[in-house]
Parts: sequence; C-alpha cells; structure tokens
Amino acid sequence: MNEAFENNFINWGVLTLALWFLWNKFMPQIFADRRQRIERALAQAEQIKTEGETFLALQRERIVNAEKEADEILVEAKQVAERMKASIAEQAQKDAVELQKKIEQQIATHRQMVIAELRSQAAVVAVRLAEATLPGAITDKVKLNLQEGFIGQLESIGNKR
Repeated sequence: MNEAFENNFINWGVLTLALWFLWNKFMPQIFADRRQRIERALAQAEQIKTEGETFLALQRERIVNAEKEADEILVEAKQVAERMKASIAEQAQKDAVELQKKIEQQIATHRQMVIAELRSQAAVVAVRLAEATLPGAITDKVKLNLQEGFIGQLESIGNKR
C-alpha cells in the first residue's frame, strides 16, 4: 500500500507540476491579453465620455446662442415694425397734407372759373338792361365805357376776397 501511495503521490506531483508549468506558460499571456482588452475598453470608454461631455457642452452653448439670437431677432423685428409704423404714419400725414393742398387748389381754380363766369354773365345782363332802358341814349362809346367800368368794379370786388 505504501507503494500505491507513493505512486499516487508522484502522480499528483507530476500532475501538479504539469499544471503549474502549463498554467505559467499559457495563463499569463491570456491574463495580459484580457488586461489589455479591458484597459483599451476603459480608455475608449473614457475617450467616448470626454467626447460626449464636449459635445454636450457644445450643444448647451449652441442652445444658449440660439436663444440669444432668437431674442435679438425678436428685438430687431420689433424695432423694424416700429420704424415701419412711424414711416407709414409719416407718409400718411404727408399724403393728407398733399391731398388737402390739391383740394384747396381745385377749389380756388373752380372759384376763379365761377367768378369769371359770373362776371361775364353780369356784363351781358348789364348791357342788355342798359340797352333795354336806354335804347336811344346810349351810343357804342357809352356802352363800351359802361361795360369796362362794370367789369372793373367786379374785378375790384373779386380781388378783395
């Protein structure tokens, strides 16, 4: 039995040495490869994290800039609207003044035409009246003097207005 124990002990020793040899031969490389893969994965994860944080900061900055730009556009639009409103009001005022001047000119022109027409008709009526009342006493010269005097009086009345 001693011999069997010694053989088993030797077998166990040889098996242990063989396992230890194989373990030391293959496992360090396997562990080193696994460590490198883990370290690469961690480095890559760190790089991705850094890039993500940079991207997030950039997006936040863009959001802030977009909000500022939107506010600036809104302020500018309000200013443009106010300028347009003032410009339109000013143009409307100018148009109203110009229209009033045109109307006043038309009224003055029509007034002059009416006055001229009234003068003409008054002169004709005066001559006919004079011809009817003084048929034999008025000569052509007297008629001419009466017409000129009457027209002169009408003109002086028209100029006073």
